[in-house]
Amino acid sequence: MHRNKLSLIAASTCLLFSLACGHKEETPDATTAAGTTDQAMSTTAPEPAPAPAATAATATATLLSDEPGFSGTVTLTDDGAGGVKIVADVSGVKKDGKHGFHVHENGQCEHSDHFKSAGGHFNPSGSDHACPPTDPRHAGDMGNLEVTGGTGHLELTSSALSLSGPNSVVGKALILHAGEDDCKTQPTGNSGDRLACGVVTTAGSGQ
Repeated sequence: MHRNKLSLIAASTCLLFSLACGHKEETPDATTAAGTTDQAMSTTAPEPAPAPAATAATATATLLSDEPGFSGTVTLTDDGAGGVKIVADVSGVKKDGKHGFHVHENGQCEHSDHFKSAGGHFNPSGSDHACPPTDPRHAGDMGNLEVTGGTGHLELTSSALSLSGPNSVVGKALILHAGEDDCKTQPTGNSGDRLACGVVTTAGSGQ
């Protein structure tokens, strides 16, 4: 009987020991967890950079003249619809009134020949001379710039001009004439002498 009690105690002790040793709390594998985290990070797409704001292409011309005190600037901007917006300002003009204002075919403004080096009106379509809004007309026909008290301002948008391609005004000369464009005399509108001239260029290109 004493032997049976010892056997029972030994069996109970072994059972308790095996239960205690057999119960093992599972812990997540550190390597696996780290790998999962790294994979999640590597598959996250970066935020796309914001697109730069679109800017309209612009060209400019500085008008030069043999008239003392004369100054003139012209800004030409892509209007976003295939045309060009022209803004011209002049000062120091002796004669008030309307003055013919045109794009000419050559990018030359030689004082020695009174700007005749600029050639004729820019006319890639071979149309007759006219003034806006008459269409068709020379691509370079911009009508008249009116001067009052020695200063003048002109704004217009031309669908016949562009800042690139076959109708590009870049590299061409702008001419302000001494007289009024009558909008009918061929091929120049009887605008008289060439009072001022400037070549159209784009920033950083020289043309």
